[in-house]
Amino acid sequence: MMSLVNFELKKILKKKSSLIAIIIAILAIIGLSQPSFFKNDIAGYSNASVRGQEAVRINRDTAEEYTGYLTDDLISRITNNYAKNISDFKQKGIYDAFSWEAISIFVPNSDDILQKTFQSDEVLQFDNIKLKSQGELHSAFPFHRLKLGNFAPWFHLFEMLSNSFIVVILLIIFLCGSVFSGDVANKMNQLLMTTKNGRTRLTLAKLLAVFIVSSIIYLVVASAILAVFAGYYGFSGWDTSVQMNLFWINNFTNILQFPYELTLLDVLIRLIILQYIGLLFIIGLIELISSLTKNPLSSFASTVLLFFLPSLLMNVVTGGIGNKILTFLDMTTSDTANILLKLSGKNSFFLDGFTNNSLLMVSGRLVVFAFFSYLSYYIIKNKREIS
Repeated sequence: MMSLVNFELKKILKKKSSLIAIIIAILAIIGLSQPSFFKNDIAGYSNASVRGQEAVRINRDTAEEYTGYLTDDLISRITNNYAKNISDFKQKGIYDAFSWEAISIFVPNSDDILQKTFQSDEVLQFDNIKLKSQGELHSAFPFHRLKLGNFAPWFHLFEMLSNSFIVVILLIIFLCGSVFSGDVANKMNQLLMTTKNGRTRLTLAKLLAVFIVSSIIYLVVASAILAVFAGYYGFSGWDTSVQMNLFWINNFTNILQFPYELTLLDVLIRLIILQYIGLLFIIGLIELISSLTKNPLSSFASTVLLFFLPSLLMNVVTGGIGNKILTFLDMTTSDTANILLKLSGKNSFFLDGFTNNSLLMVSGRLVVFAFFSYLSYYIIKNKREIS
């Protein structure tokens, strides 16, 4: 059996087009890492006098100085120290993302304070700084239960993982989409299906080869991203409350409404699991479409369309049972905050509670993966007419 699997692995990976696709994917992921990791608001831009890991260190030290549960005293210290340090930060070209976001979101009249602070040549002092109310910000928890920390690098990590996941999926669809349809296109199907193991063991070997290739690609890419993140940013802020990922509080999403106490590390673990289960779902879809089509181009185009279709349709179907089904079918994770919020309640997904909905999504996708894989095997095994 393993000899058949090795044979199928070589068929997938040893094609010239496969090598080109892998190189393009690597270059695409490297390109995505530039705005996500190396040229962003934390690491500084090319025209800044202080940039790179030195800018990262300064931002990390600033965030760690104020790590703690959110109180009036903490936000007052953040506001006044921001006013004290803004001149030095401007001179160095450093954007204090942590302080700016905290003030902007939690301090009343923040626009006026930030504008005066930025424009003043003197160090300003602000008295009686108070947090906005829990109700005003629609927070599920009182602020003293939410831990503020070095959230900004984690936002970029989630962004990088989600964007690279799309590249990984497209690469896998390209590499594996011809697992069955390629034999039909090359007129090899009739010969292979008449051999002793053509309809059984060879079909299983193809399914297993697709699983191995896809899993290795995802795990290598995810591990490389985490390794770069650890080396460049470190894991400072891992215990920050997910509600304190302040980049996820805007006109479209309010992570403060998320009613469960998770840390950013908890979210990272769940994101990786969700992506891998989504990958298995796509593997099953690749196998099924390839078993039904007659050439690799049709397999690739059909699978790519079905991969992106749910997220596109959610812009049209914005509520009801249709949106819940599309949420289940959408394997992209670009809007991580919105996924967390959707899984937190029955009104936006099928069950009550984040844990129940998460288990439903994971187990449901695993069932679909198993069903698609079996259906692909059944179709190939029982083909009577081979073209």
